[in-house]
This record gives sequence, C-alpha cells and structure tokens, in this order.
Amino acid sequence: MTDPRQITHEPKNHILTNIGVWSPDGKWIVYDTRSDPAGSIFDGSTIEQVNVETGEVRVLYRSQSGAHCGVATCHPMDDRVIFILGPEDPTPDWQYSAFHRQGVIVHAATPSVAINMDARDIVPPFTPGALRG
Repeated sequence: MTDPRQITHEPKNHILTNIGVWSPDGKWIVYDTRSDPAGSIFDGSTIEQVNVETGEVRVLYRSQSGAHCGVATCHPMDDRVIFILGPEDPTPDWQYSAFHRQGVIVHAATPSVAINMDARDIVPPFTPGALRG
C-alpha cells in the first residue's frame, strides 16, 4: 500500500458522499463544495470531480438563482453523476428541506445540463410512483 497523497489543493471543502464517489473507470472522484467540513449545512454551489492521476478538477454543475447542491454519487456504469438540488429563488417559506429538493443528474460530457430525476407530491391528488417524503 502506498502512502496517502493529497490530490486537491483548492481552499474549499470537498465533501464526499458515503458511497459511490468513484467513477466507473476508477480515475475520478466526485464531491460537492458545502461550507461545513462535516457536510451538515446544505449550502454547496458546485458538484465537481477530480482526476486522481492528474489532479485535474472539472465543475460538473454550478447551482443558479440561490439554489444549493450536494450529495453527489457516480453512476456505476457510465459517466453520469446524480445529486440533490435545492429550490431556486428560495424564500423564507420555501427553502431547502427534505421536502423542498429534487434529485438531478448530469453527464460528464455535458456538464451543467441537469436532468430532473424524480417527482414528488406532498399534497393530494398523488401521482402514482411519485415520492411523498
């Protein structure tokens, strides 16, 4: 086993999700940039990946309009990354929470193009298959 080495040197946090942070080819690690080193404050503005061999950093997604993003996970078979995105233009009564967020996915070949991955109904009538939480 080799000694650990630092692969990023930017003066910001690099928050890893507890599973699925390696790209399928084993060359990239995906992370978010929340301000709290423990990741407990959901205020990240980017989803990024770093190449473990070269140190190259790529921004896969940059949130817009006051939204925040985090909890990035790699697809196990291709270059897609799924993560949580909070609401754009949040207001005091509509801010990030377990029921004010969505799952989105980006492809490494088309960064910044987020595709919505879920549907959520929190009031009736409920859509079959939509999330309730």
